[in-house]
Amino acid sequence: MKISFVILTWNRYKFLEKCLQELLNNIEDLASCEVIVMDNGSTDATDIVLKKYTENAHVRIIRSETNQGLNAYKKLFKAANGEYVVIVDDDVLAFPRGLDKIFMDYMHVFPDYGFLALNVVQNEFTNGAKPGPEAYVEEIRENKVVEKGPTGGWCSCFRKKDFSKISLRFNFTNLNMKRGEDGLISKLFYHKLGLKSGLIKEAICFHACGPYYAKEFGHIEREIEKYSKAGLKSFVDTYKLYK
Repeated sequence: MKISFVILTWNRYKFLEKCLQELLNNIEDLASCEVIVMDNGSTDATDIVLKKYTENAHVRIIRSETNQGLNAYKKLFKAANGEYVVIVDDDVLAFPRGLDKIFMDYMHVFPDYGFLALNVVQNEFTNGAKPGPEAYVEEIRENKVVEKGPTGGWCSCFRKKDFSKISLRFNFTNLNMKRGEDGLISKLFYHKLGLKSGLIKEAICFHACGPYYAKEFGHIEREIEKYSKAGLKSFVDTYKLYK
């Protein structure tokens, strides 16, 4: 098994349906990959979407009766069998063709990087959760360009062997909206292993984050609930403007 793509989902079935379709369509070598989806206690139509994949040999489904929050990633990462693990947010709705090969090629050429994510579409409705250009410095090797800097978990890859070295610390840290899995992985890789993080400049995905697309897909109330539980009032206020 080369790559495990892991998706954590909760009450965003319309996003999830599109995400899974596009992900499976853009993996070049499905035979060497697995897709693991964890339903984190959804109460919407997520189960209906996932039932379409129960006979798909490349998709594995894990269900939790309750919402474990971001701590559910601990179970997801343990379930992954691949040499590489790719975190995929369920609101990533388009991927570059052959993204499995892209990740393996870049992880080979940039061995001093532990965490590499796809770049994101930025338009009038979303910044893709990517900070501004001032946060990045380009590194070029073999005509491949990585933007060293903040690395979100929207579609991001790490080596399982690297993660094993920081897994104890990761598993004993409580994850939440203020301390997410992506930021913790980047921090531990750098401080414990000296590994850098960055974005693959030319490989772009569509991360449909933000209130505009939440409204378009009918998930605005879900986002308000999520940010309310996390105590992030400014986000709640922003999303309420789109109701």
